[in-house]
This record gives sequence, C-alpha cells and structure tokens, in this order.
Amino acid sequence: MTTVREHYDTLLSEHYSRMFGDFETKAAEQRSLLERLGVAPASPGGMAVDLGCGSGFQSVALARLGYRVLAIDFSRRLLDELGHRTRGLPVEAVAGDIRDVARLAPPGVVLAVCMGDTLSHLEREADLDRVFRGVAGRLAAGGRLVVSFRDLSGELRELDRVIALGAWDDLVMTCFLEYEPSAVKVHDLVWVRHADGWRFRKGVYRKLRLAPGRVAARLAAAGFRVERHDAPGGMVALLGVLVPRARRSTPQRRHGRMSSGRGKVSGGAKTARYPSAGARRKKSTSR
Repeated sequence: MTTVREHYDTLLSEHYSRMFGDFETKAAEQRSLLERLGVAPASPGGMAVDLGCGSGFQSVALARLGYRVLAIDFSRRLLDELGHRTRGLPVEAVAGDIRDVARLAPPGVVLAVCMGDTLSHLEREADLDRVFRGVAGRLAAGGRLVVSFRDLSGELRELDRVIALGAWDDLVMTCFLEYEPSAVKVHDLVWVRHADGWRFRKGVYRKLRLAPGRVAARLAAAGFRVERHDAPGGMVALLGVLVPRARRSTPQRRHGRMSSGRGKVSGGAKTARYPSAGARRKKSTSR
C-alpha cells in the first residue's frame, strides 16, 4: 500500500483542486469560515501558517484577510499550483512535513490553520501531539490554531461506502471506503480521457479515523483552550486558543469545566468548549 505522500504524488495531486469545484468559490467559503470563527487579524501583516496547504484554498483566504502566510505542504505539484494562484499575495510556500512545524515556522505566529482533512493524513494519531505542541511553541501569546477534519469515528455501510468525487468531460473520480479499527482505507478510482480513449488509474491509502473528542483532548494537552464549531461540508472545526503557561498551572475556575451545552456564535455556528490540560488536572484533583 502506498503512503499518503506517494498516493498524492502519483495519483491525486494532479486532480486535487477539481474535486472541490471552482477554486474562488472554495477560497471564499474558507474565508467566510475563518471570519465566522473570529480569527480575522486585528491589524494587517501578522503571520499565519497554513499546514497542509494543498493548492491554497486557506492560504488565499488568509492572505485576503490581511495575513502574511507561510504555506507548508509535502506535495511540490500542489505547491506549484499554489504559487500560481497566490501571485501578488503575501504567501510564501515551503515544501515540508507538517510534523516539523516547530522547525519550519518562525516564532511569533498569530494564527495557524490545519484544515481540509489534513490531520487525518498523518501516519498515527500520536503525531497530532507533535503537530499541536510544535504549533504551540511558535505561536505568539494568545495565538490561535484552527483545525478541521471529517469525523470518521463512525462507519458508512454497504453501498454508502462508495462516494462520487466528481465527473467532467475528461475526468471521472470516485472512491470507496474500507474500515479498520483506527484507520479507513480510501480506494481512489480515476478515469482520465486521452486522445485515444479513457485510461483507468487507481490507488489506495489510509486516513486516520479521528474523533472530535480525542482531537480536542490532544489540543488541550498541548496548552489550548478548545471550542468546537460546525464547518462546511459536514466537517468539524476546532478552534484552539493558546493558554498562557502561568494560567495552565493555576487555571481560573471558568477554564476548569466544559459548558453544559452548545451555544450560538456569530454566523450561526455551534460551539462547545473543552477545558485546557491544566484545568482538567485541577478538576480531577478536586474530587
């Protein structure tokens, strides 16, 4: 079985952006989500890091919001496409592994994002800790991290496991899912029209079956106060705000509990709060 990187390099990156429809529409959708989460910059010019930037949906959105953007991805094909789409925007592209964010990103970052199911492409769930702690070490005081992913903790059944990804005059893409205890095997099936007819290509790779509660717990352990929000396309978005170290060791009571229900935030998203790591420790020792 190929790795995620090999799968993208040999099959998926060539057609990646087309799966999402019109690029500008998708970038506008992501900008709207970021604004709804309240992470637009207070003043222009702050540094944002886009982890697993792909072809640039979030990077373009961040730049248009007023950030300087460091865009990181392992796919050079997608980075080349991003470079074309971000001409004239303050976006710097870097080839690298998002697990190395502590090395790749400068200190003083205002906002980091890891969106569009990028987290599920990590090799193991424990890699989340390396990413989250690496981001925490590069964020400025009060910095924020936004992650989005699809909740794969449940399972689709029978023919619902077959998913149409898109169909055009020259390209047809579909996939089917095969579930394992901690991952889902994604079998991509691609038909490409050439001058002499259609050619069939296929590939398979694993995605982590991430559950929102477990991801939120790892964010909290890395020092973030976490809120859960709805995101477009049935995705889950988690907003983490870096808690100062002093407050992690002596947290205020309001950080020591999770709210009893979900409340409304601007734009109609739903939100639920998760306690920070220090707050969880205080709560556990008070029993």
